[in-house]
Amino acid sequence: MLEFVRRNRVLLSSGFFLLCSLGLLSANARQPGRIDPLGRIFLEVMAPFQRLTAGVAGVTRGFWNRYVLLVGVQEENDHLRTRLRELERRGTHQSEMELMNRRLKRLLALKRELPTRAVSASVMARDASVWFQSLTLNKGEVDGIQTGMPVMAPEGVVGLISSTSLHASRVLLLTDPNSGIDVLVQRTRVRGILSGLLEQGTTLKYVKRSDDVRVGDRVITSGLDGVFSKGLPVGRVTQVSRKDRGLFLYAEVTPDADASRLEEVLVALPSGEELRRPAALAGAAEAGPPDPAALGIYGPPAPAARGEGRGR
Repeated sequence: MLEFVRRNRVLLSSGFFLLCSLGLLSANARQPGRIDPLGRIFLEVMAPFQRLTAGVAGVTRGFWNRYVLLVGVQEENDHLRTRLRELERRGTHQSEMELMNRRLKRLLALKRELPTRAVSASVMARDASVWFQSLTLNKGEVDGIQTGMPVMAPEGVVGLISSTSLHASRVLLLTDPNSGIDVLVQRTRVRGILSGLLEQGTTLKYVKRSDDVRVGDRVITSGLDGVFSKGLPVGRVTQVSRKDRGLFLYAEVTPDADASRLEEVLVALPSGEELRRPAALAGAAEAGPPDPAALGIYGPPAPAARGEGRGR
């Protein structure tokens, strides 16, 4: 018996206190306004345990509430971040579309001012090496673009078409050393040839030392080269020097159109020429079989007539 009590003393003690608690609760339930001495002692003994239990329960409840709240806040933050990225993407796209709209409006205004028809094109690539400076456009022969046509931007003259393919073309820039455009100094009407420099600038050639050319003078096209219309903006004089010897002065010109920033340009068609698609490049359903002569394909020569070419 003693051995049983010793082994199960914890269980028996817990059961005893439980029975006492139930008894006190029952007695107090019958007489709510009265607590007997034993109940007072039991209440005093159990109060610290109740406070500890209530504290632990409060901490656990607070931790759980904060955990649930943090999970909700994290999900909301993730949603807000996703929404913010989407709004930033839309804002960037809208800003880009607004900038493109402004550029195209300026290009359209230039197109209306030109005395000839023009084809708009987008810049696909740039070649700005030391020896060769050009742009590649997304329009070519099927759009009516041909070698030698002038290329312009709203800011000013860009260059000339130097080569073409069916769907692309290359622009030789003003800053290329191989370029040459007949120009005028707008203030004094002094004429010269604008050519590119290796340093990605341009120089005004064949201007006499005695001519009146100053820094800040505007340079425009003369219209005498048969390519560019007269009066198109080209650039401004940024440096003038006159050596003690020589017939000509040295003048550098900064182009108005910055080729490194161009995204769209206009290619002007020759005066009176309609925008056309060569029959050899059109679909078979539209133009039928191409004419070999139109393509420069003539085939083998016809056999000579009998007796032709013989000496008499």
